[in-house]
Amino acid sequence: MSLRVHLAAVILLVTGARPAAAWEPVVLPAAVKAKLPTGYVARVASCSRTWDPPQPICIVVVARPDEGGEGRSAMQKASARPLLVYRLAGGVATLIDRNDRIVLHRDEGGQCDPVEDAGQIAIKGRYFTLESGVACGQHWTDFTTFRFDPALRSFVWQNRIFESSRLNSGAGPSAPAMVPNGRKVTRADPRHPIRLGAYRPR
Repeated sequence: MSLRVHLAAVILLVTGARPAAAWEPVVLPAAVKAKLPTGYVARVASCSRTWDPPQPICIVVVARPDEGGEGRSAMQKASARPLLVYRLAGGVATLIDRNDRIVLHRDEGGQCDPVEDAGQIAIKGRYFTLESGVACGQHWTDFTTFRFDPALRSFVWQNRIFESSRLNSGAGPSAPAMVPNGRKVTRADPRHPIRLGAYRPR
């Protein structure tokens, strides 16, 4: 699955599943790494420039380093994966937004973890989009877009797009393996902006 544009936003791609021990190291500016919450490691991260005037930011998804490891009981609820937004200025990282409910937990994808396999973050202008999804058993993707609001000095929720697909029952040899099975779009009310930290997707 590749990055793609949805409603003027660039996608954060997160699909698949594998043990936490197999996660690849994430490169972060030292200033951001020093500000990560205690007991968490960066799982996905991207740093870019956004809004006016242009300012460097880093968007980071963090998780517990032992998440899903041998030390966890099968009965334990999967831990949250906070989404953090840092502004960088003068070699200092400042946390400006945080939400602990946007990123799906490892047990919220059915048969597969919706985050672990190919996580990426891309930022474009004032927008970023979180994409999560699975392609084993069920097949779906969930896109949640946020926009930076200069008046509020915060990211606000823009829209959410949920798409599903199913196995193609067509008998033709050239028929695609999967076909669309539904698409739902939910848009924010511009009269009542919801800050990133207050957004509750489910």
